Amino acid sequence: MLSVTTAAAVAGRVAPSLAAEPATFAQRFSVSGNISPLPPLGQYSRYEDQLSTPKGSKALSLPVRFDFPQQLLQIGRSLGGIQFVDGSSGLKIYVLRVSLPGTSLAETPKKWFGEAIFSPDGQIAREGVEIDAYKVTSAKELEAPAGAAEARRRLALKYTVITPANQRATDRFAFVDAYEVDGIAYLLVASGGATKWEGGEKERCERVADSFFIGRGA
Repeated sequence: MLSVTTAAAVAGRVAPSLAAEPATFAQRFSVSGNISPLPPLGQYSRYEDQLSTPKGSKALSLPVRFDFPQQLLQIGRSLGGIQFVDGSSGLKIYVLRVSLPGTSLAETPKKWFGEAIFSPDGQIAREGVEIDAYKVTSAKELEAPAGAAEARRRLALKYTVITPANQRATDRFAFVDAYEVDGIAYLLVASGGATKWEGGEKERCERVADSFFIGRGA
């Protein structure tokens, strides 16, 4: 896996057109999203909202939705973004956005997404997460559901964080589901700890990623 220091040095040598900007919160267009329970009760809920688009976009906002385990709590609402966490298991969900480097979603190198997501100036780092190393382990194109933005891609990550309490290195895995609209990648990151990954966290994170939807806009 790349250390964050090494990744920053590599990014500095990448051609300017492919240098990764930091991935930050996709800002909500609304004051707050809508959460509704899904059957069977007590397992999953659905989050629905509108995301603000950058200046010059064809639409003022884009519809977003995804399903999440009901025990997760939404945090950081005052920051204007979308973030959920399970205080017991450590499962986390972020909805981020980043400008693509002049290439389509499908053509953008998978390592570029790692540089954007784990940038020292990115949202995950801003949330106080200290990243020691990371690797984008796979990437594939997916068929988008009806009504969604047409370009969709799924990535898998492995990364190591330093826990603030005891400064221990802890491994995590994540699925990243990405859509492209007007040159912007909208990313849902669903991550869980390595120790519980095969014990149910992988399945939960994959379900969250599978349910992610970004509409085409007007």
